[in-house]
Amino acid sequence: MDETVFQAKIMSNPSLQKYKPIVLSFWGILAITSLAMIFRSGIPLNEYPSVIASTIQEYGVIAPFLFILLFAIRPLLFFPATVLSLSAGFLFGPWKAIAILIVAENLSSLVSYTAGKYAGKELFAKLDKSNTLLHSFEKYFHHNEFITILILRLLFVPFDLLGYFAGASNISYKSFALATFIGIIPGLVTAAFLGGSAAHPYYLGIAGAFFILGIFISKRIKKRYIKTNL
Repeated sequence: MDETVFQAKIMSNPSLQKYKPIVLSFWGILAITSLAMIFRSGIPLNEYPSVIASTIQEYGVIAPFLFILLFAIRPLLFFPATVLSLSAGFLFGPWKAIAILIVAENLSSLVSYTAGKYAGKELFAKLDKSNTLLHSFEKYFHHNEFITILILRLLFVPFDLLGYFAGASNISYKSFALATFIGIIPGLVTAAFLGGSAAHPYYLGIAGAFFILGIFISKRIKKRYIKTNL
């Protein structure tokens, strides 16, 4: 069965639609509660990577699996991806963190894409009809799905926002997943070494190099794509 048809059948499932208000209400309560707990903790945002790392470290051998699970559900809590990515480098060291983040970030992108499709597809369709600018942007996006998402991932566009948008605007999951898998590499390597620099300051140089590399590659791809399509 075609992937798009399969996703359409899942999203139009009567059971899923029947309980949609309940699901969205529960999601809203969960997100508000988690954000309230974060603000009430009084912990500065820049200290969260070390706090998260020290907490997860207590779980020993299952720490990597717990981290991946937390990262996967993180889009539902609106918790910043960068903070958790930095904690991976701090906790596991950059090399192990890279492998863990590849799994964690791709799972997380699936969650944000699915959440966007389930919660925002109908709203986005209404806005798309009434907003000319949004319609033009979405039309361009659909015409250049893979390349556009790849460039935006390389430019470190907010991780979850892109997933929500892709799902709500009905962008092909195949294009989204493949572009995400490739495009997140420079960013996750940057985060892994930046988090690891707490123990080894010279990792900052590697993190900076991959940050610049991601931007450089995105500009090269954009330039080549524009030249090819002129």
